[in-house]
Amino acid sequence: MTSFVHPQLGRIRPIVESGTRRFYGLKYALLEHAFAEPKLWRGGNDEGEIDATQHGPTAVSPPGGCDMELHLIQKSLKHEQFASSTTECLNLNLVVPEQNSGPLPVFVFLHGGGFSIGANAWPQYDLARLVKLSSDLGKPVIGVQINYRLGVYGFLYSSALRDAGIKANRGIRDQRTALEWVGENIAGFGGDPEQVTLVGESAGGVSATLHLQSTKPLFQQLVSLGGTSLLMKPLPLFVADISYSTVLRNLQYNGDGSAEDQLASLLAVAPETVLSSIGPDVPLLPVVDGDIIKANATFAQWESSDISSVVPGVDWCRRALLGDCQNDGMILTFALIPRRDTIVSALQKALETSVSSLQSDVNAVLEAYGITASDSPDQSMAKILRLIHDIQFYAPAITLSKAWPKSSFICHFNEPNPWNGPAKGEANHILDVAFLFQNFNEYLDPTQAKSAGDFGRDFILFVNGEDPFPRHDLEKGGAKVYGDGGFVTGQDAAVYGRRPVTWELASRFGLDKLSRALDMLIAGH
Repeated sequence: MTSFVHPQLGRIRPIVESGTRRFYGLKYALLEHAFAEPKLWRGGNDEGEIDATQHGPTAVSPPGGCDMELHLIQKSLKHEQFASSTTECLNLNLVVPEQNSGPLPVFVFLHGGGFSIGANAWPQYDLARLVKLSSDLGKPVIGVQINYRLGVYGFLYSSALRDAGIKANRGIRDQRTALEWVGENIAGFGGDPEQVTLVGESAGGVSATLHLQSTKPLFQQLVSLGGTSLLMKPLPLFVADISYSTVLRNLQYNGDGSAEDQLASLLAVAPETVLSSIGPDVPLLPVVDGDIIKANATFAQWESSDISSVVPGVDWCRRALLGDCQNDGMILTFALIPRRDTIVSALQKALETSVSSLQSDVNAVLEAYGITASDSPDQSMAKILRLIHDIQFYAPAITLSKAWPKSSFICHFNEPNPWNGPAKGEANHILDVAFLFQNFNEYLDPTQAKSAGDFGRDFILFVNGEDPFPRHDLEKGGAKVYGDGGFVTGQDAAVYGRRPVTWELASRFGLDKLSRALDMLIAGH
């Protein structure tokens, strides 16, 4: 294999295959310990040749996460065994067209996984086919995918950790450091640091929209699919403190109680023990820290004319592409299934608390989705998941687009899942990126393979700074529909395969109240 010489990083040995150069496991930051702040790694010519032919260690996360996500997609792909590390996980993969004259547009992908699972080595996230497609279209781009810390190591925070000098939102800080690495180094790979698109799916989309709170420009364009900061809202410190106390209790902490001793004890526990001791009911999410995440931006704020005072990135991010799958809400099945038999009464309680104490108002929400006492638990779940989709996935995409009134694009992914499983026939969560990255094309029929290609082409055009389809208009609407439809205009949600009741309820009660009720339901309050 021929080495590649980077002006800052030195000699690097990539894989050259199928018209691409693939650089795996490139270190972008250093960690002194598992809870440390990331320090940008600049490398140097004295490092010797860097072997970029193997994936780097993943962040620590529950075992079997890759297969679990492939199970959600309902189609398996072969993959290697993944090694993880608490301190060597901050690496990225980079795919470059083999023949390019540069400087090329760049996209940086943030994986999803609820801030608890995910890795750049997972085969469903392989960027090589999408980059190859860009070359075939004569619109070459460079793709980057990163690892960032997850779970306890990425998001556990508390007053005690603050007192011990530990920063909040370490996983988000990792992502930001990776963007800084791209800004400093991508030109050496033939990329243009002034044409960077940040792409996030699910929790990655949540992350991408949180980065808009930075006063410093981090990228030029945004793509958020199946997730925004209105879906998984940053936690207040008091909730983070509760999660932290639960973690210490589960780990049977019995030290002297000082902040320093608590940190030392956490660092001394084996990652496997940490994972086995933390249940899914402990929220380990981004936190409002007044620093990297300054606010929990609401629907009302996103729709206001002064949103840039809360989210400065709407001024420095030039364009945004926002989208959802037709049934993204299905991903919340796992959170709700333990309460399946009482889910309707739980929803009623949440609505009474957050929306209205009037029974007629609660009934209006239930009736809008046909939720009745005579439903079976499975029927109730299906209807409530539709409500969750509309308020937590669909409405946020449309709401955020208003922050870019002349430079936003909307896409709706309505392709039915073709594979056997509970989601067959549904455009379920994660299916959009499965199609986008082209890694399942050989398992699709010609019609759906074409749809995947169309999605990829539109994405590539957007990354190139072009309009892949007409922009979203505040008066006329407008969105690209993958599946039956093509580009569609109109203010009626039904023309996009969405439910008009979304906006009827929003007008009557407000999206913030409805969303808070669903947050309570999902959290089990």
